[in-house]
Amino acid sequence: MSQSGVVHARRLIATAGAAVLLGGSGPAVAHSVPAGRHPAAGGRITWTRPGRPVRPDKADWERIRAAASLRRMALQRHRTARFRSFAAFLGLNELLSIHPIGPGRCATAVSYLYDNLLDLHDARPGENWNPLRRLVAKEPSIRACAPPKPTRVGP
Repeated sequence: MSQSGVVHARRLIATAGAAVLLGGSGPAVAHSVPAGRHPAAGGRITWTRPGRPVRPDKADWERIRAAASLRRMALQRHRTARFRSFAAFLGLNELLSIHPIGPGRCATAVSYLYDNLLDLHDARPGENWNPLRRLVAKEPSIRACAPPKPTRVGP
């Protein structure tokens, strides 16, 4: 193998290794080096991914609202176990299609909603759902995920 072929092969291996170390699936951002230090002079550059949004976009917000509505319908007193399970299945499918949300109140509320739907998905005839109804009333509201209201400009 020629000298240029060896250099090219090493460059490919180094590039592939860097891609694996950085996670490879998404853009990476370089943070600045401390003042007075240059990367070539022994300074370090830290590579990180941009953070996830704390609130979902409008389409994801609608899916979260639909899942919460299905949970509310499934917890009504006159529903059968089969209806509860099917409504929970539909709600879980809605939640599985949303984009990842960064840590915060919205993520907490969505995780509680997901857990409630998992419980309802395993519904059996004759179960007492009053404890879950009381728990849902105390859990964080999904309103934390609502998009901010547009501010009016002008008179």
